[in-house]
Amino acid sequence: MVEADSLPRGLKRFVLSPFIAALKRCSTQRLVPKALLGKEQIPSVGRNAKPCGCVFRGRICAEGGATLAEFAFTLPILVLILYGIFDFGSALVLKQKLEHVAYEAARTAASQSTDDLSNPVVGTAGSVADLRDTVAQNLQNAGVNDCGLLGAAPSLPNPATSTWTYSVSGGGCPAPLVLTIRRQNVLTVGGVSVLFSWVTLQYPFQYHVAGILRVVAPASTFPASASLVVNASMKNLM
Repeated sequence: MVEADSLPRGLKRFVLSPFIAALKRCSTQRLVPKALLGKEQIPSVGRNAKPCGCVFRGRICAEGGATLAEFAFTLPILVLILYGIFDFGSALVLKQKLEHVAYEAARTAASQSTDDLSNPVVGTAGSVADLRDTVAQNLQNAGVNDCGLLGAAPSLPNPATSTWTYSVSGGGCPAPLVLTIRRQNVLTVGGVSVLFSWVTLQYPFQYHVAGILRVVAPASTFPASASLVVNASMKNLM
């Protein structure tokens, strides 16, 4: 803190006088030594005291109420930005995990035999069911909720097109997890038909920012969740 005697004599009149006058108007406590204010005392704050809306060298002093109102207005916006960044990062990490799970499932499917695909229960107790459990176990190993996929029955089997679809929403998932396995996806290259195994995984991602939006703007139509879709394919080796 700069003492009064340390200031140049020519600056005392321009600095100390307005400073002391501002303290008299704005200060609510006796924090200034008497030596600085001379014999004058800072007026006590009472019922009829004026708020600290003073002018110091042409600048208006901000009132505490205005500062509190500004903070209350900007805090929800800052929280929305923070949760938005968190949601974006979480969704990016989750999608990377899902891509790895889909790739591993397609790689496993490409090395499996297709002899049992005509079996009507292949999606419940066969090679397709093994792929379903592979996806579920890889999700669990990655720390991702499998939504009850492990051991689930196919919701839309179509052996004619070698396609099996699983749709589950257990384990607290906000929306259904949809797994589609196509074992004989035909791709024609240069007049030659090549069989591929195709795995598509649609996973529900829950927004954390949606809860903040419902508090700030109850009429908001922002969705509570979104679907992250990944797929992978690989040529059948058998």
